[in-house]
Amino acid sequence: MDTGSIIRIPLNGTFELTARCNLHCKMCLTRIDNDAKSLMNEKSAKEWIDMARQVKQAGTLGLLLTGGEPLLRPDFAEIYSEIASMGFVLSIYTNATLITDEIFDLFRKLPPHNIGVTVYGASGKTYRLVTGSSDAYDRMLEGVDRLRRLPSRLTVRTTIIKDNLEDLDRISTWAKGLGPEVGFNVSRIVTMPVRGGIADAKAHRLSPAENVAMLKKIYMDRIIEPLTAFFRIQPDIDISEKLADILKEREEEYNRIGHKQEGTIYGCEAGVNSYTITWDGKLIGCQILDDCCTYPFEEGFIKAWEDFPSKVKLLPLPDKCKGCSTPCTSCYATRLAETGSMGGWPEYICSEAKLKEKMEEDLLKELYANIVRTAKSTKECQKAVLSDRI
Repeated sequence: MDTGSIIRIPLNGTFELTARCNLHCKMCLTRIDNDAKSLMNEKSAKEWIDMARQVKQAGTLGLLLTGGEPLLRPDFAEIYSEIASMGFVLSIYTNATLITDEIFDLFRKLPPHNIGVTVYGASGKTYRLVTGSSDAYDRMLEGVDRLRRLPSRLTVRTTIIKDNLEDLDRISTWAKGLGPEVGFNVSRIVTMPVRGGIADAKAHRLSPAENVAMLKKIYMDRIIEPLTAFFRIQPDIDISEKLADILKEREEEYNRIGHKQEGTIYGCEAGVNSYTITWDGKLIGCQILDDCCTYPFEEGFIKAWEDFPSKVKLLPLPDKCKGCSTPCTSCYATRLAETGSMGGWPEYICSEAKLKEKMEEDLLKELYANIVRTAKSTKECQKAVLSDRI
């Protein structure tokens, strides 16, 4: 692929230390069997530490250590202590069930900048349904309690499927109870597993209609109700202008997704300012991609990074996507994961996008009508109070 005038700097990297995990989540993107073959293909602690030195020299500033479950590796402490001493803005993704005394002491000595904890439910029963382990829930709570004591920025991450949908409110409430400094993210669309992942996501993820219903509730809690309250105390604000700003932001966000844009390879930062090195040693654009790769452990990172664009073979948009004006999260990576081809039509994502667009339009109309009524009522009350005082 001809990158032309694209300026590529590997600022943000992901080290996928393993694709193994101590949990067996039904929707996991990358988990593989914990067998001897998998262990043989994993890179050693020495190799990961040397790779960290190489990516630092190449310009990487932010580095994410993830998996699978990275703490499952018996040599994680060795890998982490060396990499944490190199000066990266370091992040960790973990399920927090393996925060032993040794790991906690290590993090206290060398705290990561960011810790993302994936939470799968609000009870042992839900954890058993989603992960196959009921006691993992209590171990997660203990792990989070420890991680909260660190100066790291903590974010609770959850992926919603049919088995834990009813727990979303309780997960959210629990996360908010950890404090205003703790972030909370919901992964709404579960894509099909990639690179040999063995989970049956298709059988367990929400339907497009269920996804949109969940999103509507999130909108109500995070956007609609706060906005309504805002206009209740600021009735003179131009409502139309405010809603137009929201719509513009939404449109700009979607315009950055899914299509080839100038200055990019895939239409995003993948392969330009960010990259992933997989558990078995491949350099790819992001964790969902597997269309091409170079081999940094064999070639050296700088050569693998420089050669990467020449390996990319993009395919045109599917015919069903051409001319479509619906804002959509489909991209080269999700099309590849959903269909096996970057040129495939991702029916699941397409259906969800159309339902989401209709829901957002209806919700904004409803919001506008409610705010107009609220503003009118507020002004009438103000006039009545002023009249009484006069």
